[in-house]
Amino acid sequence: MELHEANLLLNPGYLPFESGYKDLADGKRLVAALTRMPGCRAKMVDWWFSWLGGSDQYKWWHPRDHVFSDWENRIDGKYIGASHLVHEYLAGADGPLYKLRINFIEPAELYDAAAYRASGAMAICARIGDLDHPVNHGRMTHFVRNTDYGCEMRSRFWLGEIESRDPNVTFSEDQVRAMRKSGLNEEFTRRLHQHCVEEMGYLAEILPVLYRRETGDTSF
Repeated sequence: MELHEANLLLNPGYLPFESGYKDLADGKRLVAALTRMPGCRAKMVDWWFSWLGGSDQYKWWHPRDHVFSDWENRIDGKYIGASHLVHEYLAGADGPLYKLRINFIEPAELYDAAAYRASGAMAICARIGDLDHPVNHGRMTHFVRNTDYGCEMRSRFWLGEIESRDPNVTFSEDQVRAMRKSGLNEEFTRRLHQHCVEEMGYLAEILPVLYRRETGDTSF
């Protein structure tokens, strides 16, 4: 599933590849995860990204891997258009500490807007970049749809979608391929998959009680 095929997530049912990691064309890679979240609703996941604040709360999401959290340009809890600044390990501190800028975008930048609205689902979408350098290296979506038991999250990370955040800089195809070759490998994608499975599992456990406590909304 390439980035331009993201609308396939809007269809009912499941795709042949829902969890794991695989190679894509031209040195890019895909990481996918499926998280079932009993007692949760899509509105709770949307609220979580609006409410999530600093490092203490961020560590609730993954006590081992999450280290630091801050935000830029988040106004009145609106995460779309804001940047989440994080330091995190992927699958344990025996690997590198990643410093990331997660730039949240409108779902219409990834999905067909009319089809997305018709799906009744909710998606968190972002460009994933380096915190210390003005470079994005991937796209992400957490696609959430309600179920009879709660909701389910279908996460996708398209890695190797490299672009400069500096409007005066454009990378050549050769530069992009070189960055993909140096930054993407089997170990990185394995760690990212494990991390996503774990952090969304933690979220599924804490979110129903936290949401109701903080919002007072007891509806399902």
